[in-house]
Amino acid sequence: MSRTRLAEAPYNQSGDLITYVGTNPDRVHEWRPNTPFPTMLILEGTTRGMSAARFVWRSDKGHRYEMFMMDAVDLMKRDAPIWHGTADTWWMVQKRGKNYGIRRATHDDLKTAGHVPGPKSDCRACDGVAYGYESWCPLPPTPDVPHQFRGGPLTRSCLCGLGSKDNIHTHNRETL
Repeated sequence: MSRTRLAEAPYNQSGDLITYVGTNPDRVHEWRPNTPFPTMLILEGTTRGMSAARFVWRSDKGHRYEMFMMDAVDLMKRDAPIWHGTADTWWMVQKRGKNYGIRRATHDDLKTAGHVPGPKSDCRACDGVAYGYESWCPLPPTPDVPHQFRGGPLTRSCLCGLGSKDNIHTHNRETL
């Protein structure tokens, strides 16, 4: 599905995403550029506004985000990184009608933000991102570009879909 990119998103003084600005623009502490951001979210519950029901998430840093139910369904149907009510991945803010909410960042979002497949040290878009335990850029490798082997969680195959011994991975044989 093609989406119109949202340039900026509203946040309050506590760093929480504001879900509705409406006639109270003074509630907005800052408008941040809308780029993919990594964080672990913990599901708190649901809330209901005048026009939509949403899931409420709290980040591991204490920031509050809401997610439209439609995006929660998409999160659960895709390769969702959900474990006991937590989801640890890259997120984007989007606008539906006059409301703001988060969704999982897509490969297109990550590419547009300048991410490149491979080690995080090779990805300029990952510079300065406090996601220290993951050494790879979130954009998965593709089988048409040489890259270091990046194993899937349950297989000996690379995330690009090719086997670990495929020639595309030859420059990194020592880690196999």
